[in-house]
Amino acid sequence: MRSFRLLLIPLVLAPLACESDLPPTEEPGESVFTIGAVRPATLMRPVDYVPGTPIPVVIVLHGYNSHSGAINRYLGIGRRINEEHFAVILPEGTKNPNGQRFWNATDYCCDFWNTGPDDVGYLNSLYEEAGNYVTTSGVYLIGHSNGGFMAYRMACESMPELKGIVSLAGTTYHDPDRCEGATPVPVLHLHGTSDGTIQYGGWYRTTGAGRIHYPGAAQTVERWAGRAGCDVDAAAELESIELVLNIPDAETHPTRYEAGCGGGVALELWTIEDGSHVPGFNAVDIGRRLIHWLFYK
Repeated sequence: MRSFRLLLIPLVLAPLACESDLPPTEEPGESVFTIGAVRPATLMRPVDYVPGTPIPVVIVLHGYNSHSGAINRYLGIGRRINEEHFAVILPEGTKNPNGQRFWNATDYCCDFWNTGPDDVGYLNSLYEEAGNYVTTSGVYLIGHSNGGFMAYRMACESMPELKGIVSLAGTTYHDPDRCEGATPVPVLHLHGTSDGTIQYGGWYRTTGAGRIHYPGAAQTVERWAGRAGCDVDAAAELESIELVLNIPDAETHPTRYEAGCGGGVALELWTIEDGSHVPGFNAVDIGRRLIHWLFYK
């Protein structure tokens, strides 16, 4: 299958704390930090961050054989932190024996060597460590392809304080029981109908043990909508939007699942007509749209 050889390029104020009360690493005025110990990740916070002020944390997850810098440039998330006032964590997947970075997300994707890294524990620990640098008000995940699979896995695992996820060209377990009992969260799923790597309608890969499937985009979102108690049949078709630079007109068609959903959860599927695995976004535009959706829905 050509899929994984082609993946992923581009990619209310609280009382102020006294300086003496701050952790040694939380120096006022600093904005970029290295966290994660033996698996370093970059943490960025607003340059004008006031220690003690609660802000959200966004973790951005790269795709298979990609890295954090590529996905951050591709989606333009880091450039939004000062305007929208949130922190970003840019982690790296582990390297397989071929030197390709990956996330141990689902049975389909992408621990092909069965090395079994504890990426759930790793991402949870990064969010916990971020509390040494900012006062956190919750965490959001944005992932592309393998990173999108990983975002769904963290939702399946009910990541503490998870407020919502965005998955671009990634999906979830084929077996819904793998997410049994998961806490419903808001989901934004973007997927191109011409994605030849992770297909819009779902697909499989063949291993020595047989075929391992993944569900399609609509099935994935409807499954999570069902977990939230939404009336899937009452989904609303929203006005089409123009996201992709090399596709004419408004090629992206959003479907919103909100009717009947519990706990203020809303979900959307953005179907990118003729969109590829790596759609040609304008980073400023897509970053603004994704962050706005997560924070304001």
